Amino acid sequence: MHPTTLIAQALRKQGKHLPDLPCSPVKAICALTGLECECFPRKDVLPHSFTNADILRAPASQYVSIDAYVAFNYGYRVDPAKKSDRKPERMSSWFCDGEQFIELNRQGVRERAMKENMPSTWAAYATTSYKKHGSLFTKTNTGKQRIWLFEMRLVDMTDMEKTQEWWKILNAALRDNIGRSILESLECPPFLLKKIGIKKWMEFERWAHDKYLSSLYSFLCYLLPSQEELKAENGL
Repeated sequence: MHPTTLIAQALRKQGKHLPDLPCSPVKAICALTGLECECFPRKDVLPHSFTNADILRAPASQYVSIDAYVAFNYGYRVDPAKKSDRKPERMSSWFCDGEQFIELNRQGVRERAMKENMPSTWAAYATTSYKKHGSLFTKTNTGKQRIWLFEMRLVDMTDMEKTQEWWKILNAALRDNIGRSILESLECPPFLLKKIGIKKWMEFERWAHDKYLSSLYSFLCYLLPSQEELKAENGL
């Protein structure tokens, strides 16, 4: 099932106010899914500037499903005084299992990503840029598969034993005063080397040097607690 289908299905089950349809649908092949279904003209969903034809299952089709239109255009007014709607499929991190479409902050992404038991079918997107249609690029997970889209990188967390091991090491490094930006770049300034000790840094750098460019490592760094959370953890 395509992520847009999951989202549209969940929105209907949740009784959300769905966007008005642009015209009467027709039976056609959906460019996103490659399946025959009720569709709208592709131009009503994907702009002419869309250049990622490689992710379409039927790139020659000029039609896109009703579900894709609903997923892309579902929105709500955050501020009644403003005319524009917030469209969470693009403008938030989210999780969807076909039953619920849930917007997530960083803590919410962390809780979902590290959760032991997951639904049988789900898709998820984590972003800090809020510019891309996450449902276009993420994957629908089934069974034991655990793939998130983080920005435009797919993160495979299916091996949770490895994921938990990396998570434990990164959390320990963070609490040893190695900040998130340093964990991400592996560039440790001299003042910090003096503070934490060169031995501790070299041990961590030796472990991380073949991992820090991977999507899993980047995603886990993003999930690390903020300074505010660490202060609260220490009762400050």
